[in-house]
Amino acid sequence: MSQTNGSPVTPPTRHQVHDLVSRAASSNGGLTGRSSFNNGVSLHRMSESVSFTSAKKIVDACKDHEDRMYLGTIDGSMVVSVNFNHEPPLLSSATGPTKKKKRQRDPHEEAADHAVERVKRGLSVESGLTEELLQHARVAVHGLLTAVKGAHGESVIESYGLSFKAPEGGTVATNPTAAHPPSSRPRLILSARIAPGVAVPLKMLFAALGTKCCQDGMFTVQDSSTLATGFNLPLSEQAQAAVSHGQKAVSLFATVSQ
Repeated sequence: MSQTNGSPVTPPTRHQVHDLVSRAASSNGGLTGRSSFNNGVSLHRMSESVSFTSAKKIVDACKDHEDRMYLGTIDGSMVVSVNFNHEPPLLSSATGPTKKKKRQRDPHEEAADHAVERVKRGLSVESGLTEELLQHARVAVHGLLTAVKGAHGESVIESYGLSFKAPEGGTVATNPTAAHPPSSRPRLILSARIAPGVAVPLKMLFAALGTKCCQDGMFTVQDSSTLATGFNLPLSEQAQAAVSHGQKAVSLFATVSQ
C-alpha cells in the first residue's frame, strides 16, 4: 500500500484494473469484441490494426501491472491480455567479465548491421537518410532480436526488415498499409512479424524498439498478402502450420524518427 500526503492509497483491485484497461481499449478505437475476466486473466479482443499511440495508452491504464500485459492472437483475433497469475521474469544482471580466449561477435548485432547495410546499398546521394536514423534502426533491430521473448522465454521474432521509402514528387506515404497525409520526409520503416499464438509483453516490445522507433507505428494481423511490397515478411514452417489452423501472426511497423 502506497501513501500520498501521508494518507494511504489503496491500489486498484484486479477487476478494477480490468475495467480500466477495457475502457482504455474502447476509447482508443482498439476494442472490437467483449472484454472478459476469467481465472485471473483480463482479456480484450482488439481491432485488426492498433496504433502504437493507442497501445501505449492501454498500457498506461494498467498501472503497476504493465509487466503482465501481453499482445498476442486468439482464434485469429489480436488480443491484449493482463495475466495476474504470471510472474514476469527478472532482468538478468551482469556478474562481471568472464575470461574468454576470443570474443565472438554477437550474431544479432551482425544481423542488425546487415539489415542497415542492405538499406544503405540502395541509397542515392539525395535520399536525405541520415546516419543517425540508420543507427536508431540498428539499435532497434538488435533490441527486437535479443530482448523480445514470449511469456515463457521463447523466441518470437519470425522475420524482420528495414525499408526505405524516398519521397516521390515531394511526398511519401506514412504508413505501409493505409493512406495518410503525405510528407516530404524520407521514411525508414522497421517491420517485424511475431510468431502466431505467442503472447509477448507489450512493455518489452516498446522498450526493445527504443524511444526513436515507437513514436509512430502500429501492430496488425492484416493478411500479409495485402501489405505493400517489401512488407510481406516470411514465416517459419511451424508458424505457417499455426496460421493454416486459424492462428494469425502479429506484424509491427515502426517509423524510425530523429
